[in-house]
Amino acid sequence: MSVSLLKKERKDLILKEINVHTRISLTDLTTTLNVSEDTIRRDLNELADDGEIIKIRGGGYV
Repeated sequence: MSVSLLKKERKDLILKEINVHTRISLTDLTTTLNVSEDTIRRDLNELADDGEIIKIRGGGYV
């Protein structure tokens, strides 16, 4: 069963995963959230622009 998440819910889950693991890869996030790499990349860019994470090549960290 596939569940679609709203952008805000996705970003909250990304922040939760990064806080738990300190850093997370793009591939892990696409698997966990069942969305495309482009979607995760856009979310990471927005979170980095908002100063909530530091974006690195292939993922992000706090």
